[in-house]
Amino acid sequence: MLKKSTSKSALMVALVTGNVIWGGTVVHAEEPNQAFTLDPMVVTAQRMETRDLDTPAAVSVITKEEIEKNGSTTTMEALRRVAGVTDYSYGPGGDDLGSSYSRVYLRGFDKGALVMVNGAPININNYASVNSIPINAIERIEIVKGASSVLYGAEALGGVVNIITKTGAGKLSTTLSTTGGNYLSKYSITTQGDGVIVSFAKDYVSKFEHAQMDRLSNGTYRVNEKYKRTNVFTSLAVSPNLQFTWNYSQMDPMYGQRNLKDGSINGTRYSYNDTKHAASLVYADDNNQTKTILAFNSKKVEATNISTNGKASKGGDTSNYTASNIYVDTQKRWNINQKDSLITGMTIKHEKYDQTFANTADNNRNSYGIYASYNKNFSDKFSTILGLRGEIYRKTEFDEKDNKVLLPQIQTLYKISDTLSWYINVGKAFEMPAINAHTSSGGTSSDIIKKNGIKPEEGWTYETGVKRITDTSATKLSIFNMDYKNKFKWKYFDWLPDPKNKIQVNMGKFENTGVELEYQKNLSNKWDYNLSATYQNPKSYDDDTNEWTQESARLQLSAGVDYTINKFTTNLNCLVLADREASSYKYNGASAGTKPDHDLKNRFLVNASLKYSPTDNQAVVLNLYNILDRNEPVSTYEYYDLPFNWTLTYNYSF
Repeated sequence: MLKKSTSKSALMVALVTGNVIWGGTVVHAEEPNQAFTLDPMVVTAQRMETRDLDTPAAVSVITKEEIEKNGSTTTMEALRRVAGVTDYSYGPGGDDLGSSYSRVYLRGFDKGALVMVNGAPININNYASVNSIPINAIERIEIVKGASSVLYGAEALGGVVNIITKTGAGKLSTTLSTTGGNYLSKYSITTQGDGVIVSFAKDYVSKFEHAQMDRLSNGTYRVNEKYKRTNVFTSLAVSPNLQFTWNYSQMDPMYGQRNLKDGSINGTRYSYNDTKHAASLVYADDNNQTKTILAFNSKKVEATNISTNGKASKGGDTSNYTASNIYVDTQKRWNINQKDSLITGMTIKHEKYDQTFANTADNNRNSYGIYASYNKNFSDKFSTILGLRGEIYRKTEFDEKDNKVLLPQIQTLYKISDTLSWYINVGKAFEMPAINAHTSSGGTSSDIIKKNGIKPEEGWTYETGVKRITDTSATKLSIFNMDYKNKFKWKYFDWLPDPKNKIQVNMGKFENTGVELEYQKNLSNKWDYNLSATYQNPKSYDDDTNEWTQESARLQLSAGVDYTINKFTTNLNCLVLADREASSYKYNGASAGTKPDHDLKNRFLVNASLKYSPTDNQAVVLNLYNILDRNEPVSTYEYYDLPFNWTLTYNYSF
């Protein structure tokens, strides 16, 4: 989804001595007086800047202007409005609950999205969580749908989400922000100038009761206790070509179950201390057309079980761990015959997983990849991209041998006119078992895991689409088919030492065929609106039961309208998820297993935002969320969205 801007410079990351660093790629800012259309530069899809109309892939872009208009308070809220993107959440706004990760689905594929910050992957244990990225640090988000493993490696089966952060621009200034609401209060301070930005934010989230549990016959309901969240973000231009970024997030959620009749604690409450770090150094040399990324990210979870008598104890083995990744990627681009180009590169990744109270579950894994992408322009209208990646994952103590994959991709683009293009995108993608997949919910021994064996998920996505983009409108239509094997699933087995625990296995196939449509129209300087629709059939085949299971909602609709006049900006937007998948629980509260007795309720979310800027350095923003006060789940485990809630924010800059 793209929003109109007064100039291209409004969509660029801050100038650094005449250049702009986007996810590690140097992009020259264009002159402010050049007209901007709904066809921005995109860097994620091809690892080089290319206009959306000239990109042979399904691409959606969320700008900081759009985020401000629609009132998104978290990164997950901004993403869920994009066609083909759905969220699977445990806490409000996409917050994690300790080792229960909220995550992004791309085209109905769980753990099939690779989330990056400035081109550096931040997935942990194969989960694409975005709750640690502060919304006020985002310059833009690029979502590329379709198999993307050739350029970005494992986990990009459904595509990639690249969150491009702000780097600071203009004269040194400071912004103070305070927010109050019926479920959320917050304050933040941000200082930025040319090439530097530092931000500190503190959120306070109120207790939230999951009323859906009222109808369960076991007479309990789930409660998320109040908690706080701290975010620190900083970005520094170390030199004209070197950018350093660091993001720190800490939160302490707590949840449990209470008796429906008297509100007393029913069983154990679970408390977490969740700490995340994500740091990167991006070196981009525009003259030599090289780029290198060095990144580190980690997540540490410390769990405490609080029994009905109030005594606290250490959480289970799988709820206390530290997971981290070290990632290095370097690429070089060559121009050939003044028309064609070749990008080659290599990737090194080290993954580490340590369980605090279980020595047998610690694991380390190294992987190495090389890739190439050749862009051939046969004419001014027709071009082809050939891509190839080789990847090797070294065996660990849980594996019998190294895992090797070879990933091809072919893309074609035909420019029908200056405003209309047609593309074809066929590629193979893969995902390794998570670094913590070699344990169970009860600490099963490595010998049992090795005997069972887990193969990588892998398969193909076939896609074709058309794009029509003018100065005032953008229309994008894509038709896709996904065909993957060895889908991961956590399952119970009678032969485990403790049958109440489960391990990760390959369950069978994953398939999805669907169509996506995005439309945006700028009616005038005051009015613009956007519409999107996705109809798909995401399903998995279980080799044990010989049955197909729906994996995500089949229908997604979203719409939004913006109106700007003088000092006022308003937005109204809605999201619909219909024909949803089965719940993980039965009505009686028991695990659904292979025989669920109900599907998730359809979701109909309506939000509004009103911004008033009395002066250039002040703004008051009123956000209204879930206006219809609907009680609807955001995950198969029946975690529910917040009821009607509001926030009032005041920003002052000096």
